[in-house]
Amino acid sequence: MLAVLKVVITLALVVVLLQKKVSLGNALFAGAGLLFVLSAPQFSILEMATKNLLLTPSTWEILLALYLVMCLEFQLRTSGTIDNLMSASRSLFKSDKVLLALMPAFLGFLPSIGGAIFSAPLVERAAASYQLSPERKTAINYWFRHIWECTNPIIPALLVASEIMRVPLGNLIGHMLWVSVVCLLVGWFYYIFPLRDVKKGEKEIDGSPDCPVKYKHFFLALGPILGNLLLVVGFHLSPALSMLLVVAAMVVVLRQAFSSILAMFKHAFDKKLLWGITAILFFQYMLQQTGTMVEVASVLQNSGIPVLLVIGMIGFIAGVLTGASQGSVAISFPFAAAISTGNVTVAVVAYVAGFAGQMISPAHMCFLVTVDYFKADFLKSMRSVVTMAACILLALSIQTIFL
Repeated sequence: MLAVLKVVITLALVVVLLQKKVSLGNALFAGAGLLFVLSAPQFSILEMATKNLLLTPSTWEILLALYLVMCLEFQLRTSGTIDNLMSASRSLFKSDKVLLALMPAFLGFLPSIGGAIFSAPLVERAAASYQLSPERKTAINYWFRHIWECTNPIIPALLVASEIMRVPLGNLIGHMLWVSVVCLLVGWFYYIFPLRDVKKGEKEIDGSPDCPVKYKHFFLALGPILGNLLLVVGFHLSPALSMLLVVAAMVVVLRQAFSSILAMFKHAFDKKLLWGITAILFFQYMLQQTGTMVEVASVLQNSGIPVLLVIGMIGFIAGVLTGASQGSVAISFPFAAAISTGNVTVAVVAYVAGFAGQMISPAHMCFLVTVDYFKADFLKSMRSVVTMAACILLALSIQTIFL
């Protein structure tokens, strides 16, 4: 129970600091420091966590990829591409309600750290038709972006989960299709359906629904996203390299001036965001080096709790602690495989519980960048997401017990 208590105290500190408007990076480094102190501190633990952070290639891959994501966001926003996409989409779909869900859901097909920054401006534009609080816009953008988390075949965590459990990827996805359906339905009826349409005569966002659809705006806005997807999936390029090629291509397509390129590089170097990502990675390494998750898993396994519930709890806690599907899978699936390799039910429980956990994690980068974009309150934004995650866990329980 001591291990569980350490986790609770550490997370409580991080949440309190975030609520006090302490930056993400500082809050997580403080949490890592407290975890270190509570775990019989040894210099070797701190040394190994620091070495892993600085010497692991994936650290720099993630930081560079996110920097280039911010470059592309600058290009799409300052060139008017996002505004044009919204106008064309409104003309085609005739509904801002559809756009509120569709834009983050579509961009959610492209997995990237902090990728919610792509869809946030689109949600902002669609939300202009309604009186939505920053917290509600944050929740909408965050939730709909992740409805494919259990079914998108290019998500790295799914590939790793399939490999560890020795369950074919198609089989694993097939058993989790219901998750995307549930996410879409509960999100739509909770967030979108209650919204009132714009009244006649009120000012609408740019682009009348009666305007002709200009499909070139779709190609210009969605081309970079689909191009990145093709490079990653079709040519197996790293996310950072594919984003570099996409940004370079957009410089040519947009005929970007040299002064604009310099402004883009300056804008993309978001110290707060990059520091936050560094802190998330360091926090994960501290969890590994202190053995905290191993201790928690041991407590659960020796508790006499049913196996599936233990696996679900491990996955959920791992998701909360890491705020990432990759982190959740890396921690929970070795336990799941040790218990029952090849068992798709065990794999589904571990993965879906981890997904629910990461969605309410204070370390989830997509949530944090969205909160920052909309200048929303952290806890108020998270409240409705907790309700949504509870629905997923309830559906998982029903599916596991009765189906």
